[in-house]
Amino acid sequence: MPSRSSSSDKNAHIQQDTLEHTVGLAFQPNDNTLAIAAKEEKAVGTFEAIKIYRYAFLWCLFCGLGAILWGYDVQISGGLLSAPLFRHDFGYEYNGEDVIPARWQSAFNSVGSIGGMFGGITVGWIADSIGRRGSIAMASIISITAIFIQFFCPPHYNALMLVGKLINGIALGMYISSASAYGSEISPVALRGITTGTVNLWIVFGMEADDFSAIQWIFPVIILIGLPFTPESPWYLARKGLIERARRVLFRLGFQDVDLHLRQIQETIALENHYDKETTYWQCFKDNNRRRTIIALMVFVLQQIVGVIFVLGYSTYFFQLAGFRTSDSFKLGVGVTAIGLVGNLTALYSVNKFGRRPLFLWGMIGCTAVNLGIGFSSLSKTKAARWSEAIFTLIFGLIYQGSIGPLGYVIFSEISSAKLRSKTVGIGICVNSLCGIYLVNPDEANLKGKVGYIFGGLGLLGCIWTFFFIPETKNRTVDELDALFEAKVSSRKFGKTTVDR
Repeated sequence: MPSRSSSSDKNAHIQQDTLEHTVGLAFQPNDNTLAIAAKEEKAVGTFEAIKIYRYAFLWCLFCGLGAILWGYDVQISGGLLSAPLFRHDFGYEYNGEDVIPARWQSAFNSVGSIGGMFGGITVGWIADSIGRRGSIAMASIISITAIFIQFFCPPHYNALMLVGKLINGIALGMYISSASAYGSEISPVALRGITTGTVNLWIVFGMEADDFSAIQWIFPVIILIGLPFTPESPWYLARKGLIERARRVLFRLGFQDVDLHLRQIQETIALENHYDKETTYWQCFKDNNRRRTIIALMVFVLQQIVGVIFVLGYSTYFFQLAGFRTSDSFKLGVGVTAIGLVGNLTALYSVNKFGRRPLFLWGMIGCTAVNLGIGFSSLSKTKAARWSEAIFTLIFGLIYQGSIGPLGYVIFSEISSAKLRSKTVGIGICVNSLCGIYLVNPDEANLKGKVGYIFGGLGLLGCIWTFFFIPETKNRTVDELDALFEAKVSSRKFGKTTVDR
C-alpha cells in the first residue's frame, strides 16, 4: 500500500522538475504496482483485448441495453404528436381535425428531458450507495412503472400521461449514466473506448426501432433477469472494502494477474483519497475536479451546438421543410439513422486507432462545415439545392456518429476521477438532457435550412474550444489521468506527456 515520502526524499524530488516527481511528492507507492499494471494493460491490442476480456466486453454490452430506450424515446417523441390516434385521445377537435394544444405539445416534448436531468443527477448518489448493478436495477423498475402508466393511461388524462413520460425520462437518465460509468470501470484500457462508445451505438439502435410499444417492456425485463448474474464494478467493491468479492469479479472479467490489478485499484483509490477525501457533488466543481467536470459537460454541449437535435432528432421534419414529399422525407430520415449506425460502428475501431482528441476535433470541424453547406444550399430554391441539403444532412449523420456522438460518451466517462465518476457522469447526462430541450420549428423565424448558419457559427466556436481544452485520454490508466490533472498539464500535451513512476 502507498505511504508518504520522507523529508529527504521530498528534497530530492523537488530538484527534479518532472511530472512523475511532482506527483511523487504527494504520493509514493511501496512498489511499482501502478506502472506494472499499466504496462500490462497497454501491451494488449484492441482485438486481442476483446478475446482476452470477452466477458467484460459482453457484460458492458448487456448493461448498455437500457440506452436503446433512450434512442427509442428520441425517435418516437417527434412522431407521437403527429399520430392521429394520439391526437384523438389527448387533443380536441378543431375545424374538423384532432389537434393537441401548444402547451401540451411543448410539455410532452420536453418533460422526458427534464426527467433525464433528474435521473442523471440522482443516479450518482444511488450508484455510490447501492452499486452500479443496483442503480441499473432501480432504473429498470422505474422504467417498467413509467411504461405501465403511459400504456394504460385513459384518453384525455393528459396530466397522467405527462407524469408517465417524466418518470420514464428519469429511468432513461439513470440508464445512460450507469452504463457509461460501468463500462469505464470494468474495462481494461484497450477496451474502455469501445465499451463506453457502445452506449451511443445502443442509442442509435433504439432510433432504428419501429413504432412498437412492446419494445419498451422487453428491455427492462431482460435487464432485471440478467442483473443477478452481472458482475459488480470491482472499483465499487474495493471502495466499500469488499476485497475478496472484487478479486473474484476481476477473475470473472478475464484479468490475468488478478492480485496485480486489485492492488492497482486499491492504490489508485488511496491516491485519490490523498488528493481529496470527499465524494460530494460539490467536490466535482472544486480544484482540479472542476476542470475535469467542465470537460465532461462540454462534450455534450458541443454535440448540441453543431445541431445534433436539428439533424438527427428532426431530420424527417427538416426534409419536409426543405420541400420533399412526406414519403420521401421519411425515407431520407431512415437513411440518416442507418448511415449513422455505420458511422458509429467505424468509430468503435477508430477511437483506439486515432485517439479521442483528434477524432473529436475533426468531427467538430466536419459537422461545422456540413452545417455551413446546408446554409449555403438553402439560398437557392431549386430542386438541386434541396437535394444538396438532403445529401449534406446524410453526410452530417455519418460524420457525427463516426466521431462526436460516441466520443462524447467515451470522453466524459474517462475524464472524471474514479471516486467521482458516477457523480460527474450523472451531471453530464443532466446537461445532455438540458441541452436537448429545444426544437427547430417553421414558425420560429422560418429559417429552415438557413439554421445551418447558426449551427455552423456555433460549431466554429466549438472547434476552437475543442482544440484548446479536450485532452487525449487514449491508453491512459485512471492513476495516470489523475497525475496529469494534478500536475495541471495542458490538454494539448496530454498525449505526449510521460508519467514515469
